[in-house]
Amino acid sequence: SGVAEPQTILHASCVWRVEPLPNGDFCTASDDGTVRIFTRASDRMATTEERQAFADDVAAATAKKQGGPSAEEIAKLPFWEQNHEKRGTSEGQVQLFQKGGIAIAAQWSTASQTWIEVGQVMGNAGGGGGGGENEGMLDGVRYDHVLPVELENAGSVVNLKIGYNNGENPFTAAQRFIDAHMLPQYHLSQIADYIQQRTGSGGGAPMLGDASVPPPTTGVPMATYQHIPAKHYLAFELSVKSASTTLDKMKIKLAEFNKLSDAQMDRVGALMDVIKATNRYHSCKIEDVMIFGDLLNNLEPSQSFPALDLARLAVLHPDAADTRHSAIWNDVFQKAILLFGDPASKEGPAIPMLSFRLFANALKGGPGSQKALLPLMETILNVCAKPHVQSSNKNVRLSLATLFYNMAVYAKMAGLPSTNFPIELFLTILSEVLTTPTFKQYEEPAMMRTLQTLGTLCLAYPAECKMVAKRLFLASKVEPAASAHSSTTKAAAKEVYAALQ
Repeated sequence: SGVAEPQTILHASCVWRVEPLPNGDFCTASDDGTVRIFTRASDRMATTEERQAFADDVAAATAKKQGGPSAEEIAKLPFWEQNHEKRGTSEGQVQLFQKGGIAIAAQWSTASQTWIEVGQVMGNAGGGGGGGENEGMLDGVRYDHVLPVELENAGSVVNLKIGYNNGENPFTAAQRFIDAHMLPQYHLSQIADYIQQRTGSGGGAPMLGDASVPPPTTGVPMATYQHIPAKHYLAFELSVKSASTTLDKMKIKLAEFNKLSDAQMDRVGALMDVIKATNRYHSCKIEDVMIFGDLLNNLEPSQSFPALDLARLAVLHPDAADTRHSAIWNDVFQKAILLFGDPASKEGPAIPMLSFRLFANALKGGPGSQKALLPLMETILNVCAKPHVQSSNKNVRLSLATLFYNMAVYAKMAGLPSTNFPIELFLTILSEVLTTPTFKQYEEPAMMRTLQTLGTLCLAYPAECKMVAKRLFLASKVEPAASAHSSTTKAAAKEVYAALQ
C-alpha cells in the first residue's frame, strides 16, 4: 500500500508526553525526569555511546519487568514476619515484603487493621487464570484484570493501567489507583464505574450509593477516619514560663493608657495574680468577671487589645467560665464584636487576632462561656470572621482557623440541632478559605484546622452539609487546597472529600 510500518521506540520508564518539533524531530518526556529528542538527521544524532546507553537502559528495564525483583531489591524489603510494625495509610494500599527469600505483595485492610497477603511478586510474563484476556502483571503484582486508563494531561493523553481482582470491591481498586498516581479524589466514582463495566463486577462487591444492594455482612469495611472528626478543643494559652512576664507587660500597658481608676487597676492586678497561680489554678476563684466589660467601656477601641488578651486567658479558667458568669461573658463578647465595626480593628492585626482567640478559648473554657457565645455564633461568623478570611497576617489566619475548629467541635459534642447552627454561612466562609488564591495564603496548621472543621461539620450534619457543599463545589476544592502541604494534611483532605460524598 506504500504506507510504512510505524516505528516503535521503547523507553525505560513511562512516557508522559510526546511533542512534534518544527524541524521534523520529536521529543518525549518520561517520568524519570528526562526529555529526549529523536531525529533522523545524522548531524543532530547523539553519539554512539549515548545511543547504546539508552538501548541498554531499555533492555534492562524490559528484563526487570519480565524477571521480577532482583535479590538485592528483595533484601531491601521489610520482613513479612514484622508486617505488624508497618501500618497502612489507606484501604487497599499495596506493600511489598520479603518472605522466605522471595518478594510478596500484600494489601492493607482498614477493617482488620492488618496486611493481607496477595501473592508472590513475579515478572510481566502473562499467563492463564481467572481474568481471561485481561489478566496480567502490574507493578510486580498479578491481577485478574489489567485495564487501560486514559488520563488527559495538559492537552495530551497519558495511558495508564489499573489492576483489579475478581470479587474485589471496585472502589478499593479505584482508590489504590488514585493513591498510586496521586489523582484528584473526585475521580473515584468514575474509575469504579469503569471497572464495573469492563469486568462485569456488578454482581460482586456492592457499589456505594446503590440502594438496591443490601448492606454487606462481611468483606466491605465501613469508612474509618484518622483526622476527622476533631475530637477536642484547641486553645491559646500562656506557658507557665512566660505567664508572669506577659501579664506584667499587659498591666504596664493598661497603666500607660491612663484610662483606668486606681480601683480598677487593683482589680486587674488581683485577677492577674489568680491567673499566675498555676500551682493552685483549679482551686482559685474568679469572681470579678465584670472587670472585662469595665475595661472595654473605659478604653478607646484602639487601646482594647490588652483587655481582650487578658479576657482570652481568664475565660479558660474553670471558675471564670462557670454558668453563673454566662450573662457577663455574653456582654463582653458583644462588646468585642462591636470593635470590628470600628476603624481601629482595621489598623493592625491585634484586635481581630485577640478577639478570635477570645472566642475560640470561650468554647473550650466551660459551660458559662459556651452558653454566652452560642447565640452570637452567626454574628461572629458574619461580622467578624468573614471580612478577615483573606487576612495578610498569619497569626490572624491561625486564630480564625482555630475559632472555626472549636465551633465545629462544640457543635458536634453538644449535639446542636442543625436549626440552631449557621451551617450554610459557615460552609460558605470555609469555601472561600479553600478557594484559590486564598488557600495559598494559609500555612499548614491553619489549613489543617480548616479541613478538620469542614470534615467535622460533614459528619455532624451530613445531609445539610452535603446539600450546601454540592452547591459550592466544595468537594473539588479540598484536595487542591492541601496539595502544597504535608502527607498528613493531604490525608485529612482525602477524608474530608470522602465525608462529602
